Amino acid sequence: MNQIRHFELELAELKRSMVSMADLVEQLLDLALSSLLKPSVEAREQARTLEDRLDALDTAIEERCHAIIALQSPMARDMRLLISATRITADLEQIGDLVEGVVKRTHYIARHKAIINPPQVEQLARIASRMIHEAMDAFVTGNIEMARRTIADEDKADALTKECYEAIQQTMMIETDSIREYTHLLRAVISLEQAADTAVAIAEEAVYIHKGQLVRHNHDEIRS
Repeated sequence: MNQIRHFELELAELKRSMVSMADLVEQLLDLALSSLLKPSVEAREQARTLEDRLDALDTAIEERCHAIIALQSPMARDMRLLISATRITADLEQIGDLVEGVVKRTHYIARHKAIINPPQVEQLARIASRMIHEAMDAFVTGNIEMARRTIADEDKADALTKECYEAIQQTMMIETDSIREYTHLLRAVISLEQAADTAVAIAEEAVYIHKGQLVRHNHDEIRS
């Protein structure tokens, strides 16, 4: 096998590993969503198992990137991919930590008392999951329109977060004996918002990889 072919296979395997990592994150988000709708004590152990697998993949991908850079001397576009790959895996790992935190908070709520869960919380979890999926799709396929859509969805996630805050705070004023449980729910909302924000960072990296554009501070500059 010649060196170029070997390098291409290395990059393809790297992308597959990153997609596997994104799949684990989406599984965590699904678990968090089901826990928000119906809090479960068992979900915490499931989340911990998924997070352990996520951490292992994060380490393996980072090591693979460093090895490729050291041994293959990649050209400009491939170097962008490798640099962004380490950032994206760090982003995915961060999302995993955030979402595991959501499951832990629903675990606490499940052990105490039932509370009213505003519908906006479910909507926020679903849009965060979609943003992560679309951001990773943009990374794999080079679909810049998908990256643009992910970035645009940040405003929707922010609006839903505000609605969640308002709904939960209003309920806390009525159900004063459940303040602690609703505080955990508020913090879960913060984690979901941060997960959506991190999906935007992944979409920005996808633009950088495929277009060579740094758009972190100027989304209007994204070209098709």
